[in-house]
Amino acid sequence: MSIETMTAETGVLEILYDSFAEQGIDCDIAMPDYCPDIMRILKCSVTNSITNSKISGDRATVDGSAKIRIIYTDEKNGIYTFEQDYPFSKFAELPSTFDGAMLFATAKTEYANCRAVSKKRIDIHGVISIRFRIIGIKKDNVITGAQGDGVQLMKKEISADSAVDVIRKKFQLAQTEETDGDIGKILFASASPVLSETKVIKGKILLKGEAAMKVVYCAEGGENKSVCANFNLPFSEIIEAENVNEDCKITVSFCVEQIQAEPKTDNDGEYKYLNIGCDICALVTAYRPSTLGVIADAYSTEKEIEAKYKTATFTRITQNINDSFVCRETLDLSSMEPQRIYTVIADPPEAKVSFDGDRMSVTGRIPLKLILIGGDGTPVFCEREAKFEYSRSVDSQSGNLRFEPQLVLTGYSCTLTGDGKAEFKAEAGISGTVTESCESRTLVSLQASEASELKKRHSSLVICFCSGGERVWDIARKYNTTVEEIMSENELTSEEIPEKMMLIIPVK
Repeated sequence: MSIETMTAETGVLEILYDSFAEQGIDCDIAMPDYCPDIMRILKCSVTNSITNSKISGDRATVDGSAKIRIIYTDEKNGIYTFEQDYPFSKFAELPSTFDGAMLFATAKTEYANCRAVSKKRIDIHGVISIRFRIIGIKKDNVITGAQGDGVQLMKKEISADSAVDVIRKKFQLAQTEETDGDIGKILFASASPVLSETKVIKGKILLKGEAAMKVVYCAEGGENKSVCANFNLPFSEIIEAENVNEDCKITVSFCVEQIQAEPKTDNDGEYKYLNIGCDICALVTAYRPSTLGVIADAYSTEKEIEAKYKTATFTRITQNINDSFVCRETLDLSSMEPQRIYTVIADPPEAKVSFDGDRMSVTGRIPLKLILIGGDGTPVFCEREAKFEYSRSVDSQSGNLRFEPQLVLTGYSCTLTGDGKAEFKAEAGISGTVTESCESRTLVSLQASEASELKKRHSSLVICFCSGGERVWDIARKYNTTVEEIMSENELTSEEIPEKMMLIIPVK
């Protein structure tokens, strides 16, 4: 009789490929004659959009566009902007084909420098870092049982969440909004997706939420004034997922691939409307909860066996977090001697996570870019940062926790308070999934050895003197008998020896 094993399939979400490629920006911008002359450049920024990403065989390709925006002043200290798109395309040679996997690409500006060559020409140099991440589900079979040839098993129950489906869904949001006054050039636009509800029915996942959009633009009228407008773009998306049912746990992460903010004229030809929108890419993963009886050790009472083991990691989702907090920071602007704040632009927050028992802390910084107006009306650019901390208790059993926060700014403001100080206040949303992992010795193969009959003992009973704390399993393994027979023969109620004692070992 041979040994027959039983298995259970598990799925693990893995980053199958993760690499970066650099895209240089080197261009000479010639501004049209109708633009005011450049007196001084305040800020050069590069905002990236992903227009297309795909995997074709052993190559991944990302197409996009970098929007170069120059904020400058003329001879009368008037603030103006000029923007130009810089298309790019980048590819990565993959080590193999990744059937059924998805490309999740992002682009980040590492730096952007510019200088005015003349009153109408600007020289731009910069670097965009494009990240190629290919994500998929790796299937594995875990041995959960075996029978035949007197095989004995030490089982360990482990709670784990198995990945059953991963979907990349791209959707677009767009609407037209009326403003209070005439719109000049756009200074800044951002979009922050916020998930409010996730619902699962068989074969479908429903996502509900909104994208909080902020648009900062120059106001027409001759004075150096900017307007900050906030909008909410709701979304409700149904995602087809054939492997999910109501028992599944769902995780969602967002990436904003494009942002649109363009002035639009009314019937009188005045720019009093804004066309706004964004392209959002959602990475949705479904997990099915399970309890696995993995085998940590095995032996046979009848034959010599060959068993191979590995250390496997099992992960379960402990909770989904969708919360908000307020960040406040006092900024020292006294060296600039500001009379008023023209505008403040907050970049995406940077954060790190730490755990202390069942307490989680998320600390980080929000990079800030400010344009100030001095007493003589001269605009000045400066950079500051606002620090934040978010703390809460989380569910934990083993303590090996992990959390990758998604942080979005749903609103912020900055006001002068006197003595060259300013008060920055931001409302932030934090979301993500807390996971807990554990490692366990796991059986990966089991078979009887050739010429494997065990040598028989002459006696049918053996006296064993053992110490407190020893496991019955180890004693049974040593004498090629079973845990059940030792416990029955010695009337034991626990599989751990409570104290120093003598045991009678029935042997075959």
